[in-house]
Amino acid sequence: MAFACGKAEKRKKASSAGNEILETEMIKSFDLKISNPESYGGGMVASDLFQDTLGCFLPSKPKDKIFIVDLKNQQFVDEIPLDPNFITYPSGIQVVSRDSIFISDHQFPVIFLINHSGEVLDSYNLYRENLWDLPQEGFPNFSLYFGFGKTFYFNPNNKSFLLPLKQIDLWYFIEQKGEFPTFAEFEIQKENFTGLYGHYPGIYGSKENNFLPFFLSHPIMEVNEGKVIISYPLYENLLIYDLEEGILIEEKNGSIPSIELGKPLVYSIDNFDYEGERSFSLKNSFFGNFFYVQKQKKYVRMFLECVKGVDGNCLAKKLHALIFDQNLDLLEVKVLPGDYPPNYFMYQIGFDEGILSKPSELKSDDIFSPNEYFKID
Repeated sequence: MAFACGKAEKRKKASSAGNEILETEMIKSFDLKISNPESYGGGMVASDLFQDTLGCFLPSKPKDKIFIVDLKNQQFVDEIPLDPNFITYPSGIQVVSRDSIFISDHQFPVIFLINHSGEVLDSYNLYRENLWDLPQEGFPNFSLYFGFGKTFYFNPNNKSFLLPLKQIDLWYFIEQKGEFPTFAEFEIQKENFTGLYGHYPGIYGSKENNFLPFFLSHPIMEVNEGKVIISYPLYENLLIYDLEEGILIEEKNGSIPSIELGKPLVYSIDNFDYEGERSFSLKNSFFGNFFYVQKQKKYVRMFLECVKGVDGNCLAKKLHALIFDQNLDLLEVKVLPGDYPPNYFMYQIGFDEGILSKPSELKSDDIFSPNEYFKID
């Protein structure tokens, strides 16, 4: 992958208009009904699928363990301890082999390599104060925060990490944010970044005084078949980049006309809208996780719809799955059955021939959250 942070980059016109796509209901195949071990505290931060059926999960509590789940046989099978002297708040995971597991930290941009016993074998500090130029006071203080999509991706061909650049103070840079890179490559042997790619599109890159809650402020990255695909929670299209060159190949339609995304808040450093930020997800619709379902050779983009009452607040949420083919042409849209509560925080991942989804209601924090399985027909 060549180093490029290009002003010369030009977006191609979005294709696959999707005007004739009809929405149908998705039928739930089954519940996992997994019984949690006592040490599992609930919630979900990140996960990775190893050998097709072993799910490796980082819960929100405890923060010092990886839980291994046999999804085929629907049971917890192992735990891997994480050394809190090194990993204080795990935020992302990728399992390359039994004794080659990468873990990122939420507090500081470091990725650790551990084995199956939890022993730290190596670490990679990604902090760079001058990673890209800023035309005003400040520095590019990205970090490896968890959220929708991959926190990072280890590319075995280049022995490198690809990662979405989650700029902490994105909205502060009103005039410049459209020129910030959106993902990067860090080569392990060179111990340095070798590529900065992309620009923020739509409301993310506009020169308006926009801002969004942090969890909706950054690119969602999927890597597959020689492509890096970037999705945004409040941007309709998908941006497809070449994995080796980092150049934009195409921008494709990733929505349907009936989808209405939320509007950004107004940014003011002197009168920050804390209430608007806090209540944003209770009033607006947005896209969530974007992932590849290997057995179906299809991509899925999740959409959380706010069903509004007369006061503008969500009475309920509806969860939709937009399904794309290998070329990222939109095939169909499925709505998951039932209503979800207004404060529902979505968590879906690809598994087998479909989607593992957090149910509309968890009776206890101790319940394994991605519990419902929906097959993509």
